Amino acid sequence: MDGQTRRQRLIELVRESDKPVSGTALAAKLNVSRQVVVTDIALLRANGIDIISTNRGYIVNTDNKKCSRVIKCRHTDDEILDELFTIVDNGGSADNIIINHRYYNRLEAPLNVHSRLDAKEFMEAIKSGKSKSLSSATSGYHYHTISADSEEALDIIEQELKQKGYWLPLDDWILK
Repeated sequence: MDGQTRRQRLIELVRESDKPVSGTALAAKLNVSRQVVVTDIALLRANGIDIISTNRGYIVNTDNKKCSRVIKCRHTDDEILDELFTIVDNGGSADNIIINHRYYNRLEAPLNVHSRLDAKEFMEAIKSGKSKSLSSATSGYHYHTISADSEEALDIIEQELKQKGYWLPLDDWILK
């Protein structure tokens, strides 16, 4: 079984169970080591699957009824951390980044920034020099899908970003 198939089966096993499934039990069912299960869980989380670790095992969060919206922003690379902190400090998550590049058209990449720690780790990767921010290809203009538990929280995030001068009105193309 290849890794992608194994991870899909792992999700199915956790979702189908009415109680948490231990890493050891998953490893036995998938015929791999527990460490492979831990690595697979990390990969699934990085791809947006909301798997929660409990002291009794793994569960998939199905109560994730979040509200989301696309926002447009512009700022310098030096202001990225402040933008991300503004989002997470007000109860939101920066799920992705989207740019509209002149030649490459729409480009989108996952961010999955849910906390200040996530934001700091993202910035460390950018500052390490191995990569540049996607928004640097469009003079700082970019879009995010942000999510939160309520529309009110999203409104607060937008208001805070507007006050800091980062928020811009949406273009029609992004809604298509």
